[in-house]
Amino acid sequence: MVEKREYFRGSAVIDEQLNIQAADENFNAFLGGNAVYKLARSIHPSDIARLEEVISTIGIDGHNIVALRMVHHGRYYWMLMSLEDSKSGDNDKHSRHINIEIQDIAKFKETIDMLQSQNDDYMEYFSLMEYLMFSYDVNTDKLKIFMMGSHQQVNFYNGTLTNWKDSKLANKDIDTNSIQVFEELCNDFTEGSAAFERELKMRLFEEIDKKDWCQVKGKTITDAQGSKHVIATMSVVSPVSSLEYDVSSISNMQDFGADILNKRSMTSYVQRRLAYAPNYSVTIAIIDIDDFKGINDRFGHMVGDEVIRDVADILKEAVEGKGVAGRIGGDEMMIMVENLQTDEQIRSVLRTIRNNVAWLYNEQEDKPHITCSIGSATYPNDAKDYESLFNIADKMLYLAKEKGKNRYIIFRDDLHGDYVAGRGMPKSEEYAFYKYRKIGVVNNISNMYHEQGSKSLPQIADIIAMTFALDSIFIYEKTSDGTWKRYVLYGDAADSKMDGFYLSQDNYIADFTEDGIEVIDNINFFNQRAQTAHKAFTDMGICQAIQYILGGEPNGNRIMSFNRNKQMSKWSEMDIMYLAILGNVLGMGFVHD
Repeated sequence: MVEKREYFRGSAVIDEQLNIQAADENFNAFLGGNAVYKLARSIHPSDIARLEEVISTIGIDGHNIVALRMVHHGRYYWMLMSLEDSKSGDNDKHSRHINIEIQDIAKFKETIDMLQSQNDDYMEYFSLMEYLMFSYDVNTDKLKIFMMGSHQQVNFYNGTLTNWKDSKLANKDIDTNSIQVFEELCNDFTEGSAAFERELKMRLFEEIDKKDWCQVKGKTITDAQGSKHVIATMSVVSPVSSLEYDVSSISNMQDFGADILNKRSMTSYVQRRLAYAPNYSVTIAIIDIDDFKGINDRFGHMVGDEVIRDVADILKEAVEGKGVAGRIGGDEMMIMVENLQTDEQIRSVLRTIRNNVAWLYNEQEDKPHITCSIGSATYPNDAKDYESLFNIADKMLYLAKEKGKNRYIIFRDDLHGDYVAGRGMPKSEEYAFYKYRKIGVVNNISNMYHEQGSKSLPQIADIIAMTFALDSIFIYEKTSDGTWKRYVLYGDAADSKMDGFYLSQDNYIADFTEDGIEVIDNINFFNQRAQTAHKAFTDMGICQAIQYILGGEPNGNRIMSFNRNKQMSKWSEMDIMYLAILGNVLGMGFVHD
C-alpha cells in the first residue's frame, strides 16, 4: 500500500557500504531500476561523501538527517534522508545496518506554500469579524488578547492570565453581577476546559467607560509536543436577559479609503501601548506623501485614492508581525513598531518604506512618480508619553520636508533636541555624518591619511573625537630606559606631568587581549587589581578608555589611548574595532619632536 503522505518516498535498510538490504514498496517504486543492491547508484556523486560522513557520526541508538540529491526517472531531486541505527538483532560490530527514510523536499515546500495560502485566507476572514481573540498557554500562564483589524494583528494584551485577571478585578472592569462568571471563565483557561461558553458584562478597553455584554467561546487544543493551549473568541452580544446591543467599542476601526486603521483607532492603540509602560522600545513614524495635492490636480482624485491605498499596503507589509499601520490624515499615515533593538533596525523599516514608495509606479507613464517623507521617534528614550512622542516625530517629518523630501529622519537628541525645543536649527549634516556614519568616517580618514600623510593627523584626531564622543586621545611611547612617555593628540595637555608610569606597574599590560586591546568600561575595575592605574585615571579625570598596542604586539613600544571623562554605556564591539583601525592610522603616522 503506497503511503498517503505527499512528501514520503519510502524506507529501506542499508549497511555501511551503502548496500540495500531491504526496502518497502514505496522505496522501490521511487528508485525504479536503480533499486538494486547499491544505494550509491541513486545518489548524486557530489553527495555520497556527505552521506558516508553522516553515517559515520551516528552513535549507538542514534539518528541523523541529511539533505541530498537522488535520481528519479532520470532527474535528480533534493530529498531529506533520515537515518538511524537498526535495532535488529542481526547487528554486530562486523555487520551494522541503518534504517533510512526518504522524503521529497519539494513537496514540503508545496505543503508550506499551501498552508501559508490557507493561513492568509483565514487571516482575511478574521479581519472581517468583530472578535477579540484569546491565545493561552496552560503550562506557562501566558495570555495574548488581539484582534485582526484591517488585515493586521492588533495586540491588546500580552502577559499572564493571572495579571490580566487581577487587573480587571482591581479596575472594576467586571460588572458586579458577572464576577462569578468571570472567575469561572478564568478557571476554564487555567484548567484547559475541553470547550466552554460564557456570557458576562465587562469593560473591554480601559479608555471606554461603559461595560458591554460579551460572549466568550473557547476550546482547548493539544499541540504536537503535548502542550495544552486554549483558544477563544470574545464578541459583544445581545444577552438573553437584555435587549441592549452595541458593538461600537470594537467596530469602526478601519479607514475604508486605505484599508488600515483609522485615526481614532490608531491613536487609541498607540496611547494604550504606551500607557502600559512596556519594558521595550516602541517606535512611531509619521509618513507623508510628497506633493500629494499635485498628484490629485494632475491625475485626478481616483488616482490619488489609488496612491493612498497602495502606500497603505506598503506600510502594512513593512510592519507585518512587528506593529500596526494607520491613516491619520488625508495623505498622512503612521506606523507603530514594537521592540526594535537598534537604530539600524529602525532604519531598515523606514528605508524599506521610502524605497518601496519611490518604486511603486516605476516606469508606468500613466501613473505619478511618488515619494514620501518620514519622521520618527522612539519610546522611552525620546519621550515617555504619546503626545510628546508624536510631537517629536511630527517635527522630524517637517524637517525631512525642509531638507528636500524623499527621506526619513530619526530623532536624535544631540542633533535635533534644540530644534524640537524651539531653540534653533538642527546640527549640521557634517556633524550627523561623523557621529552616525562611523564606517564612512573610517573610510574617509584612511583616504585622508593616504593622500595627505602625517600633516592630516590633527584634523583626523578632531574627527575621531567627535565621532566617538572622546575627551582626549593619547599616545604612549616607551623610551630607551623602559618608561612610558605620554603625548596628547587631542584634549587638554595641561597635565604634562601625567606620563605613563602606571603602564609598567601591577602587571598592567598583561591584561591586554591577544590582539593588543584593553577595553575599560569603568575604571573602578582597577580599584583593587591595579591601584596605580586607578589613581592615574582618576587624576586625569578619565572614566572610560580603549587602549591599543600598535600592531597588536604584546611587546610593542606604542600604545594608543582613547578616553572619555564621563561615564557612558559600554564600548560597543563595532567601536572597539573601528578605534583599533584608527589607532593604527594615528599611531603609525605620529612623529614627535
